[in-house]
Amino acid sequence: MYKKFAVLFVSIGLLSGCSAVENTVSDMTQKITKTETATSAASSEKSLTPAEEQQLKKEQEHQAMLDELPDVSTADWNLLLVNNEKPIDPDLEIPLTTLPSGYMIDERMKEDYDHWLEAASKAGFNIVLASSYRSVDLQQTNYDSSIQRYIDQDYSEEEAKKKTEDYIALPGGSEHHTGLAVDIVDDEWLDTGKGLIPEYDTQDSQHWLVDHMTDYGFILRYPQGKEKETGIEYESWHFRYVGVENAKYIEKYDLSLEEYIDLLTEAGK
Repeated sequence: MYKKFAVLFVSIGLLSGCSAVENTVSDMTQKITKTETATSAASSEKSLTPAEEQQLKKEQEHQAMLDELPDVSTADWNLLLVNNEKPIDPDLEIPLTTLPSGYMIDERMKEDYDHWLEAASKAGFNIVLASSYRSVDLQQTNYDSSIQRYIDQDYSEEEAKKKTEDYIALPGGSEHHTGLAVDIVDDEWLDTGKGLIPEYDTQDSQHWLVDHMTDYGFILRYPQGKEKETGIEYESWHFRYVGVENAKYIEKYDLSLEEYIDLLTEAGK
């Protein structure tokens, strides 16, 4: 192929001069090289195995998630992460406000929280706050009491501890220490005496709360299917304030708070 081009361009050179020939040969060579490179790349893509194609798709989706991250920081107050592996800083000062019920929450989320429950009321649901801010000392009391209850039911101490930690965080590792977590159910469910159990998700009020929570900056903190990431079993009643922008992103990509923080950290935010 190159010989044919050379003959052609020698003929042209006789009419136009050597400089023109050299430039034309150079241009044609570059075009051929680009074509061969593109063909090679296309051939390489076609030769990907199904597993390689799946991996490539996952990588592309992950990059898209990183590209769409909100302009926020893991240091933001509403993204405070507390769990059994990351206990709360005992010196952290949280601006708490006391609600008419006597429970306390972080005052910075109060407006969104009030609007959410007002909207629930207009939708026909009377939502009751069952638990919110807890001190580390109160969490210790709850933790110890739960273990003792299981022991009283003839579980071994090890079994009692395991069953307790399925739903109750270690003292210092509870979301409730942040003032950003609320355990809420409707009054009719509360009147049944069933309390805070996963089956609360059989109620219309719980479905309404989940359907509208991100509009007010809340997420379901311990969702079904994310037990490995959170370290806590599914809790249909436990909601956490993260702010509207963060909540919308977490819902869109079906993330736990731990997974979201990991993404932000990977992105250097």
